[in-house]
Amino acid sequence: MERVKIEVSSRENVGKESAKKIRFRGEIPAVIYAKDVNVSVTVPSASLKILNSIHFSESAVIDLELINGSKKDSIPVIIKGVQYHPLTEKVIHVDFMKVSLTEKICVNVPIELKGEPPAVKEGCTLNQILRDLEIEGLPLDIPEKIEVDVSALEVGHSVHVKDITVAGNLEVITSLEETIATLTAKVEEIPEEEAEVAAEEAPEGPEVIKEKKEEGAPEEGKKEQGKKEQEKKE
Repeated sequence: MERVKIEVSSRENVGKESAKKIRFRGEIPAVIYAKDVNVSVTVPSASLKILNSIHFSESAVIDLELINGSKKDSIPVIIKGVQYHPLTEKVIHVDFMKVSLTEKICVNVPIELKGEPPAVKEGCTLNQILRDLEIEGLPLDIPEKIEVDVSALEVGHSVHVKDITVAGNLEVITSLEETIATLTAKVEEIPEEEAEVAAEEAPEGPEVIKEKKEEGAPEEGKKEQGKKEQEKKE
């Protein structure tokens, strides 16, 4: 697993106004939580750059230096939640979860497809259905990503979770029947000339039949009227 180091500072002021001021300075509010800790902190811009470099990955162990006045504590954490601004998509809040390097955890590890099926060059489409794999293991044993080789995938076939292997000290939590990727055939387009011919040869629709019925309606009315006049004469 990837491992990085950042510094954060504890903060007492919480709430929307406090968070706005922190973001205005180019920093972001965050929390550190576990069974024995719940601390509100501020992530400075320097630490934010480091988190950006790992794409806020949940599978990275972070050696977090918590600064509280003159006191500094080292806490191993992982990112457990990230909030983004709805318009700018910038990170506006992070949840850090304290972990023990000797206890197993469950995390989502990104899946990266490796290789390219030959049929893709012929117009077929490779679709990645599953983006993350949930894995249980010791923090430092969990990989940064899971690579899945799809270079031999054939048209109409799929790769499932059960088709991949992970290290023996890890356990896959995601259902083994989940589809990771599929290769679909090329969709043949109908030439424009053929489409026009097919439209011209199409049978008459309900509107044409309706018109014919309406055209015949007056004749039936005349017959009915003649019948009534004959009855009057009689």
